[in-house]
Amino acid sequence: MSYQELFNIISTPWVSVKEIQAIAQCGRDAAIKIRNEIEKEIIKAGKKLYRGKTIVVPTQKVLEYLQLDIDFITEMAEREQKLNLGTKQYASISK
Repeated sequence: MSYQELFNIISTPWVSVKEIQAIAQCGRDAAIKIRNEIEKEIIKAGKKLYRGKTIVVPTQKVLEYLQLDIDFITEMAEREQKLNLGTKQYASISK
């Protein structure tokens, strides 16, 4: 997964098991375990989680749980985007 793809996922306020799988690069069972632990932490803090058809948790809590640095991811996504733009411009010039 590229930093651009990761940035697009973490730019949303809520994530489901599918997004947790992508962020943590893990399987479904591990992602469910992560989600459940975050849910317990939120409920233990006296806050509520809304239940719908798809169970979601705050993206910020997932990033904290996985100890991921959002500033680093953002910086790397920007660099990746600049590199991709430079490569596309170079390819159009060389044709």
